[in-house]
Amino acid sequence: MLRYCITLMLSMLLAVMASSTAQAQITLNGKRVVADTGRGLWLCSIAETDFGRELPAQITFDSTLVALSINGTDITSGETIVLSHIGPDTKLPLVATRADGSTVTGTLQFTFLPIIEFGGTFNKTTFVVVPFNIMRPDDEDIMARAKVRYRGSLTYYNAPDKRGFHVKFIDDNDEKLDLKLFGLRNDNTWNLEGGGADVMRIRNYVAAGLWNDMAVKPYYADQEPKALSATRGQLVEMFLNGGYVGLYHMCEPIDRKQMKLKKYDPETLVIHGQLWKSDNRSKYTLFDTVSARVPNGNFANYNYFETKYPDLDEVKPTNYTALYELGKLCALADNETFAAQIADRLDLPVIIDYYIFCEALLLFDNEGKNVYWACYDRTLSEKLTLGVWDLDVSFGLDWRTPAIHSSRVRPWADFLFWYGNHHRFLTRLYELNVDNFRQKVNDRYRELRQTELNTESIMERFNTTLDMLKRSGTAAREEWRHAPDLFSKQNINFDQELAYIAQWLPRRFDYLDNYVFVDKRVKRGDINDDGVIDVVDLNGIINMILGFEEITPIGDYDYSSNIDVSDINKMINDILGIVPEE
Repeated sequence: MLRYCITLMLSMLLAVMASSTAQAQITLNGKRVVADTGRGLWLCSIAETDFGRELPAQITFDSTLVALSINGTDITSGETIVLSHIGPDTKLPLVATRADGSTVTGTLQFTFLPIIEFGGTFNKTTFVVVPFNIMRPDDEDIMARAKVRYRGSLTYYNAPDKRGFHVKFIDDNDEKLDLKLFGLRNDNTWNLEGGGADVMRIRNYVAAGLWNDMAVKPYYADQEPKALSATRGQLVEMFLNGGYVGLYHMCEPIDRKQMKLKKYDPETLVIHGQLWKSDNRSKYTLFDTVSARVPNGNFANYNYFETKYPDLDEVKPTNYTALYELGKLCALADNETFAAQIADRLDLPVIIDYYIFCEALLLFDNEGKNVYWACYDRTLSEKLTLGVWDLDVSFGLDWRTPAIHSSRVRPWADFLFWYGNHHRFLTRLYELNVDNFRQKVNDRYRELRQTELNTESIMERFNTTLDMLKRSGTAAREEWRHAPDLFSKQNINFDQELAYIAQWLPRRFDYLDNYVFVDKRVKRGDINDDGVIDVVDLNGIINMILGFEEITPIGDYDYSSNIDVSDINKMINDILGIVPEE
């Protein structure tokens, strides 16, 4: 116990030292200027309306400095100077002289995004209390306290300078402190996402906004019209331990409050709303198998499902019946039973939208993992709906490096019939065509193509977001800071990646419009569309490879997203009835 207390006190001390107190305190019109002295960056968040005009700026600095010069002008603390035509490219030379006579040089730059600043020594399991500062362009700075820990898996290990964080604000008595930030919810719990697996950083931000706008509300929307099944957030610039780490997404988490689930009743000890997260892809989280019996409710995890609500610190035992019964129905029930009962166990309108969403964005990393499962009130119904999460690997991006634009994310990659790991309920719904599932999917897809899934509409989301990052100077700083990027091993280039998405997206929808969400789904390899795979189709594939016929996705017989000799070999084997040796 003593060792634990000493370790905790040391962590808190290091956090305080790292956060800001060791650096000079400079303010501009009362707004804190945050510094990365090692890289020579001094950054201030001001209103966007202050960009492009002459800005009277009162500069103050603390006693750690004896002199300050900005853009060649010596300044006394409290003096007001005029800064001309601030813009995204503004870099004003800054020289700060310390009391010991040493100097720190750099450039003063500006953003109209909020700035986040904190520091400490963190891990993935234990929260550490640290000072946590939020500099807002249109409001007063917030100097708060928070409990912080790392979160994430892939980027935690492969992108250490873009690790995610779980943040819980607390007051001076270590009690929960709700903050209403960025026009979003009033709460103490927030997440910081760095987009480390995304060479454009904003795929998750754009995709979550798209889902919030396109998806039907969960089955209990009549009781909870404000329920959300994805995050909302604000793009920010972040400093960690005195160093600039660049663009982050500070967002609401997926939790009971976000999805408006019924609260646990501590008086009657009755569980109402429940929430789980699929921690990793497995046969269990894909509902492709199930335990021999309902799992013991005293454990925080059940076959890679992590209990998120009710919290096991408050409720023991919890209850996994809703997950277990859905798994049993999907994995073990005969076709008639599955078709008759699935609508009572699963929020099918949401599932239809989610399948379309996965196809459109090619979300092969969001089945069996990166999904939240929610039950509104198990005393009324154990029907489950879902919440989307961690959408970085989308819009033609692969999480594997260095092949971030690999063959498996080409525009005609077939989500449902090539990628092997699918939720069992999805494949059974499609194969059995439960309650005319395929036609409902196609009709809903065509409806969404006129609105949120319109190609131009999605590109506008990317263009608008990137335009904001350029106008604030954030895009240039992100490219400068991550050259090269630790995860992708390449320099971040927003324009280059935007051009890739602009080329990928219309080709993706062309494939979906003509080959996937159609009344008669075209069979791969059936080049002449006669319903039979034979030598005529084989000749068609050969002609595609030789350039004698137009290449179409139908020639991709082995679902590899390439048309090559492997397609020929597979078709020959299938025509001859030969099963290749493993």
